[in-house]
Amino acid sequence: MKIGLHYSLQVAPGERSADVMRDALTDIAWADRHGFSCALFSEHHFMADCWIPQPMQMAAAAAAITTHLRVGTDICVLPLHHPVAVAEQAAVLDNVSGGRAILGVGLGWARNEYDGFGVPYTARGAQYERSIMLVKRLLAGERVDSDDGHYRFKGAQIRPLPVNPGGIPLWIAAIRDVALPRVARLGDSWIMWPGATIAELARQKKIVSDARAAAGLPPMREQPLRRETFVADTDAKAWEIFADGIRHEYGQVYRAMNPGYPDNDSLDNLRRWGAETFAIGSPQTVAAQFKRYRDELGVTEILARIQLPNVPRGAVRDCLDGLREVMTILARG
Repeated sequence: MKIGLHYSLQVAPGERSADVMRDALTDIAWADRHGFSCALFSEHHFMADCWIPQPMQMAAAAAAITTHLRVGTDICVLPLHHPVAVAEQAAVLDNVSGGRAILGVGLGWARNEYDGFGVPYTARGAQYERSIMLVKRLLAGERVDSDDGHYRFKGAQIRPLPVNPGGIPLWIAAIRDVALPRVARLGDSWIMWPGATIAELARQKKIVSDARAAAGLPPMREQPLRRETFVADTDAKAWEIFADGIRHEYGQVYRAMNPGYPDNDSLDNLRRWGAETFAIGSPQTVAAQFKRYRDELGVTEILARIQLPNVPRGAVRDCLDGLREVMTILARG
């Protein structure tokens, strides 16, 4: 099982985005030398905590300072963007990185983002599927016209093309059951979402697998799982350090998507609520959780988000050392 890093680059009050980005790139350069598998960046817009709005730019910055890590998006909110621009950006990233790019896409959930980009929210599903197909064709080198939907164009043919003949892996994020057959038909991998239990993800994976088989497609070769992850010397210390980051993310940013989040989010209540959805604890505890993901879900790569607002910088750096210890434990079997 591989361990990669997932970044949203949000800031706490009093922090500067420039500092958070610089620290992340420092950590990514270190991770490149110490066995981590990827550095992927997510996208949101108009967020008070400065969630990074341009993940492809950050991926390019990461590509320039690494030689081994795969770099890319997890996710690009695809319907907000012109598909020709996305295909060009992904192809350039792949060339800059020497063929290490991953293009992760998703539908997004925030209506104000669609309003801010002038993209019809009610038509986002159709635009999303249309854009996926257009991006795939463009990255394959085809000359493409589109006279339907929000983005219309004629005679687009991107250059340069991706480095590898097989193109850039297209990973698709999805949370709801209704979206999973689309993932199965169009994606190279399904990015399992961070807010679900193992049992829920196992049920959803069967939907994806059955839809692939029904379409005459082979099983997906990679199974990434995004997870909020933090490692410290003990379980208690890890939860104590990371709790304020969880409170920010799930008690505020994702609050509407998590109705079960405890009204009283004391440390004990957070631990009970998040026991089945987060990987937080000592190296031994986190390794045991990762083994469950591998054995029960067939996960091939963890996309660990360890940097959240209110989590001290020094603790994040120590967490990277902890994840290296997790790798050592996993390597033993």
